[in-house]
Amino acid sequence: MIHAKELRYGNKVQTQDGEVITVQQVLSHSLIYDTQIKVSREATAVRGSLRTAYASQFVEVVKEADFNELEPIFLTPRILEKCGFRNFVREEWIYSFDNSHIDWEFTSEGLKLRTSIAGQTNLRYLHQLQNFLFFVTGHELEPEL
Repeated sequence: MIHAKELRYGNKVQTQDGEVITVQQVLSHSLIYDTQIKVSREATAVRGSLRTAYASQFVEVVKEADFNELEPIFLTPRILEKCGFRNFVREEWIYSFDNSHIDWEFTSEGLKLRTSIAGQTNLRYLHQLQNFLFFVTGHELEPEL
């Protein structure tokens, strides 16, 4: 289960069925991941007129998932490649944006910056990586999964 405070618009997570979804709105106990407007049009008879009139109906269809039904997407080399990371050395991965680069080390404990910052935590899930990169770079990470 993922907690609501970990998610924001654009994060990728998966349902228990394995379907990858993109967060559109975070609610108190669930999130919305898809909205569509369905339009129907029906011919109606107008009393006293020879012309056909039409009545349109607009219905918003919302797909919602409860937080209990969501699971994080674990970071893997394949996911990192889909996010635009490049791999030159076994555990070293590079993410480029504008004219800058961030070096990472990917181990069994997760993804971590290649710096000597004490107390640094490892990123294990895609939504954590998306949030971190947005905070640091201001760029949205939008992998095609």
